[in-house]
Parts: sequence; structure tokens; C-alpha cells
Amino acid sequence: MVSNNSKSSKPLKVRGTATIHIDTGDVDFRAYQQGEPVQKNVKKRGQSTFYETEGVKDSSFVCHLKVPKDSSDPVAEMQEQLEFFTKNLTSKEPTLPKGKRLLSTENLVVIHNRRTNKVSVHMNIDLEEVGELSAKLFNLTAEVNKCFAINRTSLRPQTK
Repeated sequence: MVSNNSKSSKPLKVRGTATIHIDTGDVDFRAYQQGEPVQKNVKKRGQSTFYETEGVKDSSFVCHLKVPKDSSDPVAEMQEQLEFFTKNLTSKEPTLPKGKRLLSTENLVVIHNRRTNKVSVHMNIDLEEVGELSAKLFNLTAEVNKCFAINRTSLRPQTK
């Protein structure tokens, strides 16, 4: 509280960065030093933005999506924008190696590459289906074992 008896109050200083003039209510602020920009690699599309931040403690990716409220399908538009911004960040689906397919089903692919003399096994386990994960893995492994038994002669190492 300011007393009415004081003709002129001394300004209040706050740790060297701000001076508050109590009489007028004015505040003078002076930064310690020039700051660095927080946003790096800024991408824009329409009114949406995507950028990276770097900090001493943590770094982040930040995405602000903005679509008109009267859009026919705002979720689809936001999904398209997000895919545009993150296309370089997403990992690509693994490609299957070249070779003879010994077994190919929806959840299991077994490929024999004669040139490298290696067998590749690609398994998919559907988490939506009811059942124990280890049992699903065991069943797929049993299918691979049957495939090896059926193709035993072609899987023998090639003599040079």
C-alpha cells in the first residue's frame, strides 16, 4: 500500500529485470540477455504449423492443426495435415527380402534366399483376436517348423 503522505516513492526493483514505478503503475522490463528462437524446422500448411523445439532438458515435436469449423470432414482434413507434416518421421513398413516363398499366409511368410543361403520368417500377430500372445506365437512357430520339414531337401546347404 502506498501512503498518501509520501510525495515521491522510490521505484521497486525486481532482481535486476523489472522496475515498478509505484506512483504511476508503470513497469520497465529489461531482459538479461537475447534469447534463442525456440522453434526450428518450421513447416506450414494452411493455418497449421509443425516444428521442433530444443531445450536443455528436453526436445519435442509440436504440431498445431487448424481447420475451419464448417469443414465437411474436419477430422479427415486434420489427418491429412498430420500425415503431411510427419511423412519424414514415420518408419517405413519393412520390405520382405527376395527369394522363393516357401509359405505365404495372412500372418506368416517364409522366404528362402538361395543366393545368401538364408531363410527369412515374417510373422504378424493380431492383438485384436482373443487369446494368449505366447500361444499365438507358438502356433506360428509350429507352422514354420512344418514348412521346414516339408522343404527339408531344398533347404540343405548348397555345396560349391
